Amino acid sequence: MDSTKIKVGFCVAYDWELLRNSIPLVYENADVICLSIDKYRKSWSGKKYDFDDTAFQNFVKDIDKNNKIKIYEDGFYSTERSPIENDNFQRNQMAAYMGEGGWHIQIDADEYFIDFNSFVKYLNSFEIKSKAFNVCVNYISLIKKTPEGYLCTESKNGQYEYMPVATNTPQYFNARRNGHFNVQSTFFVIHETWARNDEELWNKMNSWGHSKDFNKESYYTLWQALDANNAKYIKNFHPIEAPVWQSLQHVEAKNISDVMNYFDQHLPKINALKLFIKNSRFIQRIISFLN
Repeated sequence: MDSTKIKVGFCVAYDWELLRNSIPLVYENADVICLSIDKYRKSWSGKKYDFDDTAFQNFVKDIDKNNKIKIYEDGFYSTERSPIENDNFQRNQMAAYMGEGGWHIQIDADEYFIDFNSFVKYLNSFEIKSKAFNVCVNYISLIKKTPEGYLCTESKNGQYEYMPVATNTPQYFNARRNGHFNVQSTFFVIHETWARNDEELWNKMNSWGHSKDFNKESYYTLWQALDANNAKYIKNFHPIEAPVWQSLQHVEAKNISDVMNYFDQHLPKINALKLFIKNSRFIQRIISFLN
């Protein structure tokens, strides 16, 4: 059991081709990469999806020059579990497949790390055998592709949506969330979440772990009406936790590479004092006690 290994897991489904963007960003600094796929090609909500196995296998063969990638197929959908419980189940099974020890990092196919090399160095600055904890990254979510670019999430108070992506103790209770202490980092991930065409987004909304947790029809209609001109009037747009997508900005870009290049040069600043307070177990215990 190697405590220094970087183990990166991806939940793979109908949008597997987005791995062409996400895997190259982490490949060099990962020791092992696991691609977990439902063997019946069903989403967490039980929806059957098309999957070009030949194209997928050819992609893996082409990109895996150092034999780091392992494909793990199993049945992750059950009618006895809710979509989010199926999500949790797949993530826990994938963690078990990769084995104990090391840093477990879970990234979705549509999540693109900015400077994964430095993120790994940051992880290795911690004592991995300490108490269970997560390391979180900040999200800039892409909401819609426009003729000129992308509508992206923006924070007005320096507090971005964040997600625990790395942990020294892989246990997943609500997607990647659990009861471990969260260390918030200054690193960013570009999340190509809603920036799909109409059909692809509707499919994602119906396959997502939270597919039963919001009014999809109403939200989808609102999304269809968004454009570069009216987006500035939209606030708190996230369908589950509204305030995490405080407002929207428009970035001129032809493709994802342009978006990555833009934010690589224009990364938002994270408030250092707020970060210190959030990352102090002592201060967080006091705040929790007072509440």
